[in-house]
Amino acid sequence: MVHADRSFLQGEVEVDEAFIGGVRTGKRGRGAEGKELIFIAAECSGEKRVGRIRIQRIPDASAKSLETFIAANIAKGSTIHTDGWRSYSCVDKLGYKHLPRKSATVDPDELLPRINLVTALLKRWILGTLQGRFDPKHMDSYFEEFVFRFNRRTSKSRGLLFQRVIENSMRVEPATYQKIIARKP
Repeated sequence: MVHADRSFLQGEVEVDEAFIGGVRTGKRGRGAEGKELIFIAAECSGEKRVGRIRIQRIPDASAKSLETFIAANIAKGSTIHTDGWRSYSCVDKLGYKHLPRKSATVDPDELLPRINLVTALLKRWILGTLQGRFDPKHMDSYFEEFVFRFNRRTSKSRGLLFQRVIENSMRVEPATYQKIIARKP
């Protein structure tokens, strides 16, 4: 469902990591076991409105992993809003304007409101559409579908959605089941 040469997110963009994987006992947040770490980027489109998004599984929250995602999905010169996590400290050296916001200065719900909204919608989508059951080996495909649907939610030509899926399927090499299950972050 992903167009190989899709345009980069641009302008003001919020970025943050999140954990997907259901309720587990033990530690919450960074360091939680049995959950997948994902990276979310959301364009700012007006007052608290979300533009286009990108979601990808990442192996860790290191500067290298985060910078790789940012460079592959966000246009140079864009303004990136983060939560001040130390792995984002070199983002401005990559050609972006970096505006970190510390949680001590802002209400946690208002820190990155677009990311919070997208994360909540993704988790609801997993519970509703996937009935809370998803196989980690197919997780990247689930994220691609969610991003495809989310980015076209305001389309005035709803009938073109099917056409876009067909166009994209004609542009890419067929994915065998073995290729799909072999994908790793």
